[in-house]
Amino acid sequence: MSTQQPMQQLEEANAWLSDLPALRRKLSDEGYLFFRGILDKEELRRIRADMLELASEYGYLKASAPLEEGIYSGREYPASAQFETSALYRRILDLPRFNAFGRGPVLSLLMSGLLDAELLEHRRRIGRITFPGSFKNTTPPHQDFFYIKGTPDTYTCWIPAGDCPEELGGLAVMPGTNKLGMLEHLPMQGTGGHGVPHEQCEQLGRPWLSTDYRIGDILLFHGHTLHKALDNRSKDRMRVSLEYRYQRRGDQIDPGSMEFHMKGAFES
Repeated sequence: MSTQQPMQQLEEANAWLSDLPALRRKLSDEGYLFFRGILDKEELRRIRADMLELASEYGYLKASAPLEEGIYSGREYPASAQFETSALYRRILDLPRFNAFGRGPVLSLLMSGLLDAELLEHRRRIGRITFPGSFKNTTPPHQDFFYIKGTPDTYTCWIPAGDCPEELGGLAVMPGTNKLGMLEHLPMQGTGGHGVPHEQCEQLGRPWLSTDYRIGDILLFHGHTLHKALDNRSKDRMRVSLEYRYQRRGDQIDPGSMEFHMKGAFES
């Protein structure tokens, strides 16, 4: 199990939705923004169902339980690298509703307003399923720029596709770390394979922030903002989440960001 420090609560930014300059200042100062319930819940439920239907085809869902509950069947799950090169993951990345959501009006208007520029959405979207007890797969602390490259001013939108209390393994961010530049990343256990060691994170003297996420919520953060996944400590529930990334059109971009995630590494 990964190191789980006590969490402090994310600050909700809904009160500033009508004040873009204030939101831009908060994003610059803290490196993240968290909004409650602003996304289309019904569309997220449909995306969740699409992903869970595929997982059910591969035997990962308990057949006697309602699909929307995402109850794990107990079938052995692959290690993170194997899951992200699996036929199931490739099919998730091809789901039409999953791909269309990142181009939807709420996300497009929000991000173009925050960046005050013409928007470019990355093709390298992620639809993630996290299995209960899969502690060795938990994503370690890291900065997205380590993987994404291009411009550091790339912003990740992390979205729970279903209610996600902390025990289900949501996301935590460390505020203000967007101002620290690039930190050293070392090989670590977990999805991605590299991260900032937990001891180094503690030395920064800043809290980890998270919450009990609900469907419709969104957490967005800068490419230098330190963040990590939390372990899925539930007994039998699967965590389903989505990731979309945006930058200003015209800024530098890595060619891989315009391809689907893990292109060239999938099973035949």
